[in-house]
Amino acid sequence: MFDQRFFKITIAVLLFHAGLLYLIQSGLGRKLTEAVIAPEIVARIIPLEPPKQEKAPDAPTPKPETPPKQVKVTTPRPTPPQPKPTPQPVAALPPSPTALEAPPAPPAPPAPPAPAPEPAPVSAAPRAVGIGEIQCTPPQPSYPAQSRRMGETGKAVVRLTTDESGKVVKTSVVTSSGSSRLDQAAVDAVQRMRCKPYMDNGRAVAVTAQQPIGFELN
Repeated sequence: MFDQRFFKITIAVLLFHAGLLYLIQSGLGRKLTEAVIAPEIVARIIPLEPPKQEKAPDAPTPKPETPPKQVKVTTPRPTPPQPKPTPQPVAALPPSPTALEAPPAPPAPPAPPAPAPEPAPVSAAPRAVGIGEIQCTPPQPSYPAQSRRMGETGKAVVRLTTDESGKVVKTSVVTSSGSSRLDQAAVDAVQRMRCKPYMDNGRAVAVTAQQPIGFELN
């Protein structure tokens, strides 16, 4: 079967070639070609002018130097020293008969004698006596409960001091029982003791004695 599409394309190609051939032969194609080609561009090189050099300013003209003025130096003449005036002696005037003589100053009174120093008080130490020489209530110590539970026993000797009224004013442990709790119980018992004043030639004096206290478990 004959293809119409191919036939149409063939006819169009033939017509295009025929028209192109006609243009070439008639010279119209050359004109179109010349019109399409761009005209020739001509470039000219223009030389640049050299830059103008600025004129340097004129240097200032130096001024002529003025010569310094000459100063005349005059040396002063030395002045001769002048003699010092000699002091004139002054004549002593005789004492005036009407002048009163000042009375002599009275002698200073003698300093009072210093007072005699007072004798220092003699501090008499308490007299040491036996515990049987002073009348005191017997001590009643309290056995510490913890010492009783632990089975602590011993004997403490306490020194006591009584004043003029027979009051126990000082205590100290002379011999320890081996337990601090028992020693403190002995000291407390001695401090609770009541004593009568110790008399020496009809005068009450302070004395010191030692009181033994034993702690035993029954």
